[in-house]
Amino acid sequence: MMKKYLIIYSLTLLTLLSVGQVSAQSKLTEEQKQELKARYEAYKEKLNLSEDQSVKVESINRTYFEQLATLRDSKLSKYRKYKDIKSTRDGQMKAVLSKEQYKTYEAFQKEMKEEFKENRRQQ
Repeated sequence: MMKKYLIIYSLTLLTLLSVGQVSAQSKLTEEQKQELKARYEAYKEKLNLSEDQSVKVESINRTYFEQLATLRDSKLSKYRKYKDIKSTRDGQMKAVLSKEQYKTYEAFQKEMKEEFKENRRQQ
């Protein structure tokens, strides 16, 4: 369950850090890695990030992935901890992105949440 949770939310996180790191963390197939990479590139283009924004967004997402990886060992409610991590990330993204870019980011987050729910229903 946690593996699938990380995979789905990695799609919403905009960046894959690097294919090698994602592979080591979640043991994705080559096809899954390519799909995630393509989604990230498409989303990066959709947000129309400047070079500076791109670097900042990647850094924010790297921190986010690292925090998500610690959830397995958390004594706090995983959901509550996830919400705290997501809230921090959203605040950081809001500081980096323009209002229009942030609206696009929020829409993508909502879309990925729905996709995650749909995938859970199919299992």
